[in-house]
Amino acid sequence: MGAVRRLVDADTGETIPYAPYAFSGKHTQVDKARVEAITESKAFTPSQKFLVLWWIGVSPEGMEPLRATGADIARRVGMSTDAVGKINRKLARHRILIVRGRIGNYNFYRISPYISFHGTGAEQREAVKTCNPPDIPGFDAKTPARWEAQ
Repeated sequence: MGAVRRLVDADTGETIPYAPYAFSGKHTQVDKARVEAITESKAFTPSQKFLVLWWIGVSPEGMEPLRATGADIARRVGMSTDAVGKINRKLARHRILIVRGRIGNYNFYRISPYISFHGTGAEQREAVKTCNPPDIPGFDAKTPARWEAQ
């Protein structure tokens, strides 16, 4: 077992609590500029914006889809199945959600890796190569792509 790290406030001499990792459970990398553009866009309703944030939180690691039906999602978020289906389809048209599987006529989705990704930076760079960037009305296209696949 490693040594416990103790930090001390230089002014008061009091011990400062130290947490080597302050998150509870899994976490994800999020493109703040794109999320800000979505949440400020007049092209999306509050319910659509809410589901974007929900998808950020529930999309599995890597590029796996969330294996849940519209009815499952509707129960979880307190919306009707029809509303969830319409919202998911609109978000997919904007490439905010991407289709990563299908059973019958139902698509399985996940959030675009351009918006949010759970995995290493190298894995995210590979993931963005598999899909086109989201079409977010109002997103400043002049923002440098930096790490995005060329």
